[in-house]
Amino acid sequence: MDKLLSERVIVKIPKYNIPVKHVEPVMIPIDKMLPHEEIVSKRLEDLIDLIKSLNAVDLPLIIAPIPGTDKYLIVDGHHRWAALKALGAKKAPAIIVDYFDPSIKLHTWYPAFTGDLELFLEELRKASLEYSVCVKEEAIERIDRSGYAFILIGRNNTCILIHGGIEEQKKVSHILDKLSSKGLIKLVYYGLKDDALKDLESKDIEYVLLRKPPSKEEVIEVVKKGEVFSPKTTRHVLPYIPAKTYTPLSMCF
Repeated sequence: MDKLLSERVIVKIPKYNIPVKHVEPVMIPIDKMLPHEEIVSKRLEDLIDLIKSLNAVDLPLIIAPIPGTDKYLIVDGHHRWAALKALGAKKAPAIIVDYFDPSIKLHTWYPAFTGDLELFLEELRKASLEYSVCVKEEAIERIDRSGYAFILIGRNNTCILIHGGIEEQKKVSHILDKLSSKGLIKLVYYGLKDDALKDLESKDIEYVLLRKPPSKEEVIEVVKKGEVFSPKTTRHVLPYIPAKTYTPLSMCF
């Protein structure tokens, strides 16, 4: 399934046979919820407009208790949370889950693009990001190791290691967003690595950026530190898709 994230960004969503389930949300204070990813300003604007037009919150947030605190991790619904916060709301409709339940899966997204590689590398240098050329076969074996923000693989055996961690991933994401918003690259986010590599092989894309998916423990650790990942770092899969509940906006104040 493809989804248009913005005018220039496409998201390739994996197909799952997940049932839709109605769960009555509970109202939770917004200041008790903590995000684990950065907010995309354009997406936030769209959500604010949607909530205003509906005069309701169509979907509940998915949250989970953060061990050792009285706070909740936002598993899904970062932009709804940020939109309600921007509107001055005090509470948000939410479904509380056990984050460490094995039925809740954690994956990542893989950004890919078509465009001028040298332009991308120039932006890496401007951002003081370190990178080095590598051998494609060896790099793929290193994907699940730490120490690399991304491993870029392209046509003609192009392979580049972008060194670093969370902060460097943020910089790379900002570069991709900047080049995409200017129309200099065509940006696509893949939910599955195999789909990205297949499209790379079939020449639907020119370059894909692979990375090690974070663990649930790493997500909790980052949030406890008051930090966040770059947008579209985590991809959570729940055992069900929450049905729309359309909580009246008035209930959020």
